[in-house]
Amino acid sequence: MNTHSPSIEALGQEAIWMIALSFIFVILLLCGVLWLGWWVTKTRGSLSPYSKQPMMLGVDLASSIASQIEEFLKSLPQPDNPPFDMTCAAICRETGRIFPDVVRRGEIIHLKWQFLNARFRGSWVSWGSLDKTKQAMIALCHHSLDRFQTENSCPNSLPQDITPIYAFTKPGPLYVDVTKKILLGWQQVPGTYFEVLVVKKPDFESIDETI
Repeated sequence: MNTHSPSIEALGQEAIWMIALSFIFVILLLCGVLWLGWWVTKTRGSLSPYSKQPMMLGVDLASSIASQIEEFLKSLPQPDNPPFDMTCAAICRETGRIFPDVVRRGEIIHLKWQFLNARFRGSWVSWGSLDKTKQAMIALCHHSLDRFQTENSCPNSLPQDITPIYAFTKPGPLYVDVTKKILLGWQQVPGTYFEVLVVKKPDFESIDETI
């Protein structure tokens, strides 16, 4: 009996260690799952390109506000400013800017600075990076620049190089394709805090047509 006792004790201790390690593994696994669930719920994927903070889902927006946004889009020149599915949109909480078609399966937000070209393809630069003469020439090709942000615009050319002071200005930044004289800028939906990206093509192809 004594010759077999050490091996039985060793097996018993090994079994206890295995049970303890399995228990620790399960605890760590549960903690990891809980943390992942918290992280996904908190961030829901990509952060806002303007505030660098987690965004809310468009599906959580009140239906009355969603209807106002839809009606505003319908009032804009078509087909360049169509209404969009709010359930697939994400909203920057700090600025109220709405990004269509960025919510994927599992309510995860996928958003990069390519959202400008996804909205309307062009070579976009910040309005504030243009000199006054260039701004005036482009403005002459449009009947009006009402509702666009033309007063406080970032002097950095690339949209992603925007600084915080301009990122939080309302309405949001105006971008322009200098060659085509097309405007792409944030406009505040009347009666709400929210903003949408609006496309405006030139009313005149050249300054000569305005004379």
